[in-house]
Amino acid sequence: MTAIAIKSFDGIAPKIPARYLPDTGAQTALNANVFNGSLQPLANVGSSVTTLTKVGTPLTLYRFGQDIVSDTQYWFHWTTDVDVVRGQIAGDTSEWTYYTDGVQPKATYASIATSGSDYPTNSIPLGLPAPATAPVATAGALPPSTNAVQETRVYAFTYVNKVSGIEVESAPSPASSEVTVYPTQSVTVGTFASVPAGYTATHRRIYRSTAGTYLFVAEIAIATSSYVDSVLAENLGEELPSLTWSTPPDTLVGLTNLPNGMMAGFKGRDVYFCVPYRPFAWPVQYIQSLDYPVVGLGRMDTTLAVLTKGVPYLIQGASPDAMVVVKSNLEQACASKRSIVSFNGAVLYASPDGLVMLSPGNSRVITEQMFTRAQWQSQILPTSIHAYSHDMKYIAFYNNGSTSGGFVYDLSTGKFTLNDTYATAAYADLQNDKLFLTFADRSVKVWLAGSARTATWKSKKFTLPRFMGFAAAKVEAESYNLTAKFYADGVLIHTQTVTSRDPFRLPPVQGRDWEIQIETAVEVFSVSMAEAVEELKNV
Repeated sequence: MTAIAIKSFDGIAPKIPARYLPDTGAQTALNANVFNGSLQPLANVGSSVTTLTKVGTPLTLYRFGQDIVSDTQYWFHWTTDVDVVRGQIAGDTSEWTYYTDGVQPKATYASIATSGSDYPTNSIPLGLPAPATAPVATAGALPPSTNAVQETRVYAFTYVNKVSGIEVESAPSPASSEVTVYPTQSVTVGTFASVPAGYTATHRRIYRSTAGTYLFVAEIAIATSSYVDSVLAENLGEELPSLTWSTPPDTLVGLTNLPNGMMAGFKGRDVYFCVPYRPFAWPVQYIQSLDYPVVGLGRMDTTLAVLTKGVPYLIQGASPDAMVVVKSNLEQACASKRSIVSFNGAVLYASPDGLVMLSPGNSRVITEQMFTRAQWQSQILPTSIHAYSHDMKYIAFYNNGSTSGGFVYDLSTGKFTLNDTYATAAYADLQNDKLFLTFADRSVKVWLAGSARTATWKSKKFTLPRFMGFAAAKVEAESYNLTAKFYADGVLIHTQTVTSRDPFRLPPVQGRDWEIQIETAVEVFSVSMAEAVEELKNV
C-alpha cells in the first residue's frame, strides 16, 4: 500500500523541478517559519511604536540612545541611504555618533542630536581642515646675553575643537618663515588663519621645530590673536600628533566600525581608514586602492569585506598602517549596497547570480541550488534588496517591479522562505533584541511582534509510478483550525477545514502527481495521506 507523509518542512528552491524536490521541500513557503522543522506561521509586525517626523519615505533607520532600553527614543532617520556608527571613544558620555550621507561626513552627540524633533536635529562636520596659511613668527628683543648659540625655528599651528568631552585636532598649518633667535629670546607668533566657514574650533595649538620635529609650545583660545613664545627647548611638550592627518573626503560613504578603534569608508575605488580612536583623522597614506569601484563594506572580526562592481576583497589587519589586501577568488559583484549584512565570521550580500556568503575560508553563492540567475533576477531583483541581521537570519526586502515583499534566509539551516511584508528600512537593536521596521507611512514597528499570520506551504510534487487514489488524510498540529488542500495532476480535488487530528476522507480521485498545501495560523507537525484510513496509523 502507498502513503505520503511529510514530517518536517523546508523552504523553497525554485531552481529544482517540483518533482525532484526532497520530500520535505516546498514549492511555496509564504509567511512560514520552517527553520525548526515544523511549519509555523510568521507573526505579523507589531503595532506602531512611533511615527517618524521627516517628510518622505525613510530609507535609513537608526536608534540613538543605545545605553537605554527603549522602543521610542531616539529614532534617527533619513530619506536617503546613510551609514551610521557609534564612536569608539574612551569615557564617552555623549554617545558620539558618526554618519556618511554622500554629502559630507558628519558627527553628532546627545545635546545637539536630540535638541529638536527631527533626529538627528543637528550635526557638525567630521574633522577639522588644516589651516590654509602659515602663521607669522617675529623675533623679540635680544636677550641680555648673546653668548649662546643661535637656533633657527619654524612655527605651525593646528585648530582644536573641544566639545562634549572630546578633542578634535586638525593637521598643522604650513610652516612659518624661519626665524633665527637665541634660546632665551622670545618669538611672537600671530596672523593666524581664520577657521574655515562651516567649522568650529575653540583653541589653537602652537608647535615649533628646530630639528625637523614639531613640538608643542602652547594652547591658546581661538579668539587670541597672537602668542609670545618664551618656552625653553627643554620645556617643550609632546610631538605634533596630527602631522599626517586629513579630514575625510566629502563624498566618503559606507562608514563601518572595525575593532581596535578603527573606522573605514570608501570613495570610488579607494578605501579609507581613520587613525585608531581618532574618528576625525583620515591619513591619505592609509588609503587602499582596488581594481573595481567599491559598492559597500562589511566586517568580520578584524577583516573588512569590500564588495565591488567586480571581485570582492578582504582587507585584514589590526592597524590601518599594516593592512593587507586579499582578492577573493569568488567573482561575484555586489548588486546592492543596502544588501550587505555582517555576521559573525561572514558577510552576506546580493550578487547578480544569487545571495553570496563571503568568508575567509568558504565564500560561495549560497542560493546557487535554489535559484537560477534568471529566477533570482525576475523574482527577487537583487538591485532592489535591502537586508538586516536578526537571530542569525538574513532578513531582506525586495521590489521586483510587480511584487514587493520580503524573504528570510536562515544561516543555521540554509532554508529560504518568502513573506508579504515590505519595509523601506530597518534597524537591528541588539540591546532590545528586536528588529525595528519602518514603512512608507513612516510608522516604526517591531518584526514578528504581532498576531500570527496565515502561512501557506505547498509540498513537492509526489510523482507515483502509476495512477493511484488516496482515501484519507490527517494533519498533526499544535491546535486547530487550519486548511489542507489536495491536488491531483495539478487540479485541486479537495479542500478540508481540519478541526482535529482525526483522519478525514478524500474524494475517490486518481492521479500520478500529488501535492498538498497547508494554510495555517497554528503550528503544524506533519501531514499524511494513505490509500486506507487504517494505514494512517503507521505513517
